[in-house]
Amino acid sequence: MRSTLMLIVDFVLFFIFPLVFWELCRDMAGDYPAMILSTLPGILYSLYRFNESGKLNYTGVCVVLNLVTGLLVDLLSGSALQLLWNNVFYSASLLLIYFVSMAARKPLYLYFTLDLMALRGYDRKTTKALLFEKKTFKLFQLITLIYCVNELIYIVCLSRWIMKYGVEAYRFDILLDKSLNIMLSGASVAVFFFIHQAVNEITPVKKITYTKPRRKLISFTSYWTSFHFERTFFYFSTHKR
Repeated sequence: MRSTLMLIVDFVLFFIFPLVFWELCRDMAGDYPAMILSTLPGILYSLYRFNESGKLNYTGVCVVLNLVTGLLVDLLSGSALQLLWNNVFYSASLLLIYFVSMAARKPLYLYFTLDLMALRGYDRKTTKALLFEKKTFKLFQLITLIYCVNELIYIVCLSRWIMKYGVEAYRFDILLDKSLNIMLSGASVAVFFFIHQAVNEITPVKKITYTKPRRKLISFTSYWTSFHFERTFFYFSTHKR
């Protein structure tokens, strides 16, 4: 139930609010200020979520870096049109990072999955060794390749829309960004399921014992699937496009 509620909050703050605020307030506030103000609730919520987790893990660091970098890009853009182009350039940077991580055989999704597995109660060191096994590693390379394709689609589409519609492309930016986030989250959940199964087939993963667990450990059920989808959607929603 909590993960479903969080997913709704994610959807409202990262999709509904920016789109509605842009459409209703741009004439009063101006295009550039409206773009910046439309993202503030999502930024504040992301910082709250990071503080609530209480862990400076890999995923948390990536979220904070994306938030800080995205905010700086917005504030230094100087105009609405330049902000849109900077979104394209930032997405190109993400594409390069994903590609390099895949070429270096250290796919980013592996570390994101490791954080989730550790959150679920698995021993981090043991699980990391298992995730680098050949059977699971190929899946991480596959999902990282999907990340690259996701960024490439965004770059091509938004660039064409900017050249055709100018500042009006911002509404398409929001729609495209969140649509890709939802599809990528779904793909990530599917891959995570196969990875989870593959890890348990290799060897039972040793779980750590919490003296005072923050949350009850859960089996791989529909709730856990929902939780993973929400976490993945939140992670990609905090990416500055």
